[in-house]
Amino acid sequence: MKISDLSIQESFGGKTVLLIGGSGFIGKVWLSMLVDFIPDIKKIYILVRPNKGKEGNLRFSEIYAKSPAFVKLHQKFGNNIESLKNIEAITGDICSVKLGLNKAVLAKLIEDTDLVVNFAADLRFSAPLDQMLQTNSGGVLNIAEFILSTKKAKLLHVSTCYVAGMADGLVSEKLSKNISPNGARFSAQDEYNWGMQESLGARSRSATDKELKLIGTLRAERLGWPNTYTYTKALGEILLSEKLPRDRLCIFRPSIVESAEKYPFPGWNEDFNGTAPFIQMLSSRYRLLVAKPNHNLDIIPVDYVARGLTIAGSALLSHKHLEIYHSSTSALNPLSVALATDYICQYYKTFERKRLDGILFPYPKIKFISPKHIFSGPSLTKIEKTFSFFIDKMKLEKNSSYMLSRFGISNKLEIIKRKAKSIDVIMNVYKPFIYDYNYTFKSENLMAHRVAEKEFAYNPTEINWDRYWREIHIPGLNRWCLSQMKSLSTKKKELT
Repeated sequence: MKISDLSIQESFGGKTVLLIGGSGFIGKVWLSMLVDFIPDIKKIYILVRPNKGKEGNLRFSEIYAKSPAFVKLHQKFGNNIESLKNIEAITGDICSVKLGLNKAVLAKLIEDTDLVVNFAADLRFSAPLDQMLQTNSGGVLNIAEFILSTKKAKLLHVSTCYVAGMADGLVSEKLSKNISPNGARFSAQDEYNWGMQESLGARSRSATDKELKLIGTLRAERLGWPNTYTYTKALGEILLSEKLPRDRLCIFRPSIVESAEKYPFPGWNEDFNGTAPFIQMLSSRYRLLVAKPNHNLDIIPVDYVARGLTIAGSALLSHKHLEIYHSSTSALNPLSVALATDYICQYYKTFERKRLDGILFPYPKIKFISPKHIFSGPSLTKIEKTFSFFIDKMKLEKNSSYMLSRFGISNKLEIIKRKAKSIDVIMNVYKPFIYDYNYTFKSENLMAHRVAEKEFAYNPTEINWDRYWREIHIPGLNRWCLSQMKSLSTKKKELT
C-alpha cells in the first residue's frame, strides 16, 4: 500500500468549505474540530433547511448556542455564533433546485467554494419510498449540479458502509455501479426514475405512508438491500459517480457511528439510531437476542469519523484522494456481538449488585436465539395479539370485564404489548447486521495517508473496546441518549 503524506493545515488553509447537513451528529463534531484545529480556513458556510417557519441560519444559531458538541468552541469564542467570523449559516435545501439558495449567496458560493461536504440524509431505516429517494438520491443530484456550476468545488459525500447490502465476508472499498448486492444488473438512474414515478402513482390513488414504506422495502430486498435506507444511499453514490468526474468526487462511508472517545469530550452522543435501543433493551431483564455471537458489530467513535473525514477532505483538495474511504473497525480492530453484549451485561451487573431486587432476582445471562424462537420479538408480538383477541372477547361479558378491571389485567397486557412491539422493532432493525450477514469492512484507504498533525492521526487499532464500552460509550449513552428516550417514551404513554 502506497503511503502519501498530507498536511491538513496546508490543504484547508485559505479554503472555503460548504457544509451541508451540519446540524447532524457527525456534522457538528466535524465542524467543531475544523474550527478548533484549523484556524486558517477562509470560510465555512453551513447550509441548513428551514423548519416550522424558521430560517435555517436562525435554526443553526440556536443549535450552536445549545449543543454540547460545540463545548470546545464555546470555551474559546462563547455561545454566540456571530463571534466566529469565518462561519456563516445559510438557508437552503438539497431537495430544491440550486439548493434553494438566494441569488446573491448562490453567486458567491459558485465563485468561492473549494470543498462541499454532504452529511444530509434521511436516516430512517424504513420510511415512505418517495421521501427517502428525495433526500438520499434526488438530493445528491441537485448537489452534483451545484458542483458542476462552480469554478473549482469538489464533493466529499458521506454515505454508509452498509450500502454493501446483503453481503457476507470482506467488503472492499469499491463502488459497484451496475450490479446490485444479489448480482442483479440495474441502472441507478432508472431505479430512481421508477421509484419516483411509482411513488407519484401511489400518492395519486391516496396510498398511505405505510403502503409507500412497503413498496420501498420490497424493492430494496428484491435487489439485495435489507432496507430502504441502504438502497437509496447506494443509489445516491452511483448517481454521483455518474454525474461528477473522479477528480471532483470522494465518497466516505462510516459504519455505525457512536460515542466520542475523546473529542469534543468522552461519551458525547446524540444518535438514537445506533446501539442506543440495543443497549436499552439489554439493560432490562429481557436478555434474548436474535444474533449470531461471532458476527462483527462494527462501530466507530464519532471523533474517529471526524478525523477520517478531514483526512479524506485534505486528500481530495490535494489531488491525492482515493475513490472510496471506509471508516470502520471490523477489519482493523474487530468487535464481536458476543463481546459487545458481554460488556453491556457486565456494566449493568455492577448496578444490579447494589439493588435488593438485583440481589434477590439476578438478571439472566444473554442467550442468542433465532427469529423463530418462541420468545423472539416477532413471536412475542404474535402471542400478545392472541391474548389481546381473547381479552377483547372477555370484555364483552359484564362479569369478565369487571374482573379484568379489578385485577388490572388490561393494563398489564398493554405494558406487555408495548414491550413486545419495542423488542420486535429493535430486532427487525438489527437483524440484518448481527444475524443475517457478517460484514468485515476493509478499511485501508484512510491508513494510506500519513498526516503531519497529530490531532488528526487516525488509527482505530488503538481503541480499547473494554475501556471504551465500560467507561465511555455506555455512560455516554445513559447521559445523553437513553435518558431522553425514556422521557420521550413516558410522554407518549401520557398522550395515549
